[in-house]
Amino acid sequence: MKNKTNIPLCLRNKSATRKKIWLASALGCALAIAWTGCTTQQQQQRQKAQPTNWSATEPAPAPEPAAAAKVSCADPTWGLIRMTKAMPAEATLNGEFTASLSLTAQGCAANVVVRDNVPDGATYVRSEPAATVDGNQLVWNIGEMDAGQTINAKIWLKATKEGILVNCATVSADPRVCAETRIVNPAIQLTKTEPNEVCICDPIPVTLVVKNIGSSKLTTVKVTDTLPSGLTSVNNASLVFDAGSLAPGESKEFKFDAKASSPGKYVNTADVTSDQGVNAKATASTVVHQPVLAITCQAREQQFIGRTFDVALTVANTGDTDTTGTQVIMPVPSGLTFKSATAGGHASGDNLVWDLGALPMKASKELGMTFTSASAGTFTFNATAKDTCAEQASTSCETRIVGVSALLLEKADNPDPIELGETTTYTVKVTNQGTADDTNIKVVVKFPAEIDPVNASNGGVVDGKTVTFPAYPRLAPKQAFEYSVVGKGVKVGDSRVTFIRTSDGIPNETTAEESTRVY
Repeated sequence: MKNKTNIPLCLRNKSATRKKIWLASALGCALAIAWTGCTTQQQQQRQKAQPTNWSATEPAPAPEPAAAAKVSCADPTWGLIRMTKAMPAEATLNGEFTASLSLTAQGCAANVVVRDNVPDGATYVRSEPAATVDGNQLVWNIGEMDAGQTINAKIWLKATKEGILVNCATVSADPRVCAETRIVNPAIQLTKTEPNEVCICDPIPVTLVVKNIGSSKLTTVKVTDTLPSGLTSVNNASLVFDAGSLAPGESKEFKFDAKASSPGKYVNTADVTSDQGVNAKATASTVVHQPVLAITCQAREQQFIGRTFDVALTVANTGDTDTTGTQVIMPVPSGLTFKSATAGGHASGDNLVWDLGALPMKASKELGMTFTSASAGTFTFNATAKDTCAEQASTSCETRIVGVSALLLEKADNPDPIELGETTTYTVKVTNQGTADDTNIKVVVKFPAEIDPVNASNGGVVDGKTVTFPAYPRLAPKQAFEYSVVGKGVKVGDSRVTFIRTSDGIPNETTAEESTRVY
């Protein structure tokens, strides 16, 4: 039902008839006030969130007491909108003066319209707020007002003639009854953060944050993170976090560490669900790097006993990230004597150790060492390289240590000189002064015209002017053997007996001469 309160402000009481009309109007106003007052009371009760029971058993609200009869149109209006108007008692001709309006809603109202007539004898100048001018009427379409709300307006007029100016305003409004329903928008947000890059030996810290970004409470909120192949967390490939209930704007955080089994890029997606049917996903990726060690060994194939020789190691990082604490270890082979090392290598017990620290990716380092040996043999060098985050790498190489034979040929004659027809004994001694055995050692003695060989020891064979001894099979270092030959002077002169030695170790002939005087 539409209830307009349109109360005239200038009823005049100049005759009995008009008095009756005025009384009838006043009674109508009182009834309207009582009705609108009840409406206002009901609206105020609704605004206080008190439910209204419209059942027939509930007693109707008590009517408000009737308003007292008006005695002047300058009094405030009664009803849904209480309006007052004020003007100055006097104003100057051709001067401006201000009229004011004040509206207070007694209940919730709609379609509130105020009309103010510009009186005869005045002209409209302006108003705040600005009014719509309709002929000699000023109109404000206010629309809705809430109970207790007050709106004020000012009108500037200019007096154009002397006399009494009566400025009247009316207000109309409809009772406004409202009910409300809260419309909510459940929504959830999931964010996931993890480092862009890590080394394979480091954990991958993952942080999940779930937030209620909607306008309603969310219940049974659950976050699930299924890790991609190659990632685990405490030996689990799938993780579930219970966030419980989340109020609007509330968030919860969950953290865990993942571990990669091999290098590569891992894309990780988590999702969140709730009883309200809203869900969200979050994806993050991490590139896992790994240093890769490689090591090679180079050694001289052969060296002689007592001589120093070098062994070289090359350690390289062929991976896609730096190492952090690279160490190279090589045991010193038994029988070798360690002399020195490069790049900070040092002896530690029976090992040589290099603490290289960080080795940049795609970089390499040369490591050298020097040894010597007092005995022959084949010596193997086994080296390993290891790092905190890299798999161990190994290498091997060897050097053969050999001796060298050095045969000393010594000869003598006794007696010297000799008379024609006398004999003298020649001795020949072969000593191995080297560091290796020599084998198949042969000695041949050749006599000149002045002396003829007579006989020889150790199976030596006399053939004319030549004596040949059987080969000596093996002569070890520092060992010696000795032969003897008896010769007879057959011609006067200064003779030269030649001794010839050959061997497997020294195949070229070694010769020596012994002079004997025959007279």
